[in-house]
Amino acid sequence: MGIVVRQSLKAGLGSYIGVGIGIVNQMYVSTKFLSVEQYALSRLLFENSLLFAAFAHLGTPFIADKFFSLFRNDEEEHHGILAFLLLLPFIGAVMFGIIYLVFTPAIHAYFAEESPMFLKYHFLVIPLTTFWIYISVLEAYCRNNSRIAVPNFIREVYLKLANVLLILMFGLGWLSFEAMLYLVVASYGLAVVILLGYIKQLGRLYFRFPDTKILTRSLIIQMLGYGGFTLLGGVGVNLMLFIDRTMVAGKKGLVSAGIFIIASYIAGIIEIPKKAIAQISIPLLAASLVKGDYDHVRTMNQKSALNQLIAGGVVFLLIWASIDDIFFLIPKGSTYGEGKYVVLFLALVKVFDIATGLNTEIIMYSKFFRFATLFIVASAILGFLLNLWLIPIHGFVGAAIATAFTTLVYSIVRMTFVWWKFGVLPFTNKTLQVALILAFLYAITFLIPEYTRTIVSAMLMMALRSIIIILLFIILIVRFKISEEINDLVSGLQTRFLK
Repeated sequence: MGIVVRQSLKAGLGSYIGVGIGIVNQMYVSTKFLSVEQYALSRLLFENSLLFAAFAHLGTPFIADKFFSLFRNDEEEHHGILAFLLLLPFIGAVMFGIIYLVFTPAIHAYFAEESPMFLKYHFLVIPLTTFWIYISVLEAYCRNNSRIAVPNFIREVYLKLANVLLILMFGLGWLSFEAMLYLVVASYGLAVVILLGYIKQLGRLYFRFPDTKILTRSLIIQMLGYGGFTLLGGVGVNLMLFIDRTMVAGKKGLVSAGIFIIASYIAGIIEIPKKAIAQISIPLLAASLVKGDYDHVRTMNQKSALNQLIAGGVVFLLIWASIDDIFFLIPKGSTYGEGKYVVLFLALVKVFDIATGLNTEIIMYSKFFRFATLFIVASAILGFLLNLWLIPIHGFVGAAIATAFTTLVYSIVRMTFVWWKFGVLPFTNKTLQVALILAFLYAITFLIPEYTRTIVSAMLMMALRSIIIILLFIILIVRFKISEEINDLVSGLQTRFLK
């Protein structure tokens, strides 16, 4: 088994473990032991640091991925590129820290009325952003040394597990809330140290001046230009993901922000299958685009779109059919349950988005890749303006409408662009069949009678609904031969276990 396959399998395992830890943390541990305000505050610190790191690293991870091959040479210690990759984000981190401090009065003015608690800890964003910068850069360096498993484990398992343990220690009274936050930030600093130690253990921690025969002035200008352009896309993505909850906190308070964040997290579970399918498809898709084989691109896009709709659609159905039970079981569910229709708005548009297939990937790996950044930045601006308008009027529901509408427009624009440039559309008659099956199964859930909710009865009814939905869904998908891949998988399982 090759190193790429081994590393990919290990990284995939780490990702799934991380998803499990994340669900337990978000749906129980955090909601159980943190007040709604404390939960929102901790998430805002984390998410804002991700947002700021997206531009403060000055595009360094993208530069590493694009240009590392020019320097790769273990005998020459990669011609000193590591020193450059560490210095450039240091400059970005210093610039960010100065800018953040300059804008501190504006930050105080924005949050003082509705979220004064945030102002007590907002400065933690500076070290947290710095740590995120170097985690991203060191991950990129490891990635270009064909090592992704350990960095992925640190991001997906260690950091999430550390967060869970620190919240539990706070819940048990062993830590104050302030101490917990400081230790959470410190855990990210430790992640940087662990990554450096891992790189040293690999024998790739090369501290030497860059080779100016390779790292010429013209190449530096080219690298910075590329990093700056890709940086716009990274900032756009993070703005689309995180700006809404920050604006809710500023305009409506931390409680509203906490409700919105939990609802967004629940809706976001729908996208988990898409990420796995997209990762599998990207290498084949990129190869077809290089060859100009658009027929194969069309086939791959339609198959991916269909399988993403099947996987994401059934996850949506499982969530929405039991949404009242989910909020009943979540600690402080009566408060978080106010975001029920935030889940609906965001989940529906996510189902549509995943049903449109691999449009982003098609654009990114084609000669039109610059349009991907353009669309992301334009969508981020649209989302910001809509949130600015709707949050003061409708609170977190307004944020949900703004985000849902922005995502819908973003999806339609990408799909239209791919159809225009490549003649590729994601939909087939099977798309309609899947939609009808999902609607039919949702209607069936109404046949389950009402009942008095207790913890036990809610869990049993969730299990019953889920079993009914999954079994009927599989039977119908296989019976009508909607997905070749699913039918082949079922046939393979039958052959293996019934022979």
